[in-house]
Amino acid sequence: MTTNMPFALQALARHYYEARRQVLAQAGITTTPWYRLTASERAVAEAEAQIVQEACRRAAEEQQAFDALPQRAAGPTAAERPLLAVEGKSAGSAAA
Repeated sequence: MTTNMPFALQALARHYYEARRQVLAQAGITTTPWYRLTASERAVAEAEAQIVQEACRRAAEEQQAFDALPQRAAGPTAAERPLLAVEGKSAGSAAA
């Protein structure tokens, strides 16, 4: 499959899809492994990754705007907030 999509987005799509597949497997739902997806199924996964990437960009932009406010509400800074743990992993674990 030929595409002009940046490699980073393709990698995000693969990792997101496989992480999603593992979560679904824990719920007893079996899905097709990444390497067995059809071209159209991969295109859907890549579109979902693009949505995730855009959501992350918007969240970062929103956080920057919030951090720039002169009177922030009392609370922990971004560096002080605890990371959310993924079920079965500690907050500091690297993703597989």
